[in-house]
Parts: sequence; C-alpha cells; structure tokens
Amino acid sequence: MRLGLAALAMVAACAQSGGTMVGIVIAVEGDLSAVTSFTILVEDDTFVFIPVEGGEYAFPLPHLREHLRDGTPVRVGWEQRGADLAAVSLEDG
Repeated sequence: MRLGLAALAMVAACAQSGGTMVGIVIAVEGDLSAVTSFTILVEDDTFVFIPVEGGEYAFPLPHLREHLRDGTPVRVGWEQRGADLAAVSLEDG
C-alpha cells in the first residue's frame, strides 16, 4: 500500500511529541482580542492548535485573522500536551 505525502506527515506528527508545521490558517476561534485556538491546513490535513502562556509569537495572536483572510501561511512550533497540540511558537510562514 502506498501512502500519500500528507498521510506520511500525519503519521510522523502522531509519532512525535513536537515539531514545526507550515500551513494556511483556515479557522480562528475566540474574540477580537483573544484567540483560544486556530486551525491550519497542511496539504490535505487539518491541525488545531491552542496558544500557550509564554509562547514565542512573532505577532499578536489576533493577527491570525489577517492570515485567515489573505491565505498567507504561518509556521507553528508545536508540542503535544495531553490531547492538545500546543502552539509554542508562531511566525509568518
């Protein structure tokens, strides 16, 4: 059986406890001043991240809404925290 590139990335991501992903923002949850989670699309897979206190973010989290509108990618440094993917760093992709 042959796995696609996105499937291989997903298998690798599941086996890791952290890493970096570059993708397109497809959803931002929260209000205008605070973001509670955001979703990125990497190839054909979606990943939901939660922001963390003390994260290394190159911009205020509400700026993600601009990425949602214009489709420019973001680079997310992440680590597995229980069932969640925690965004520990974030910058323009």
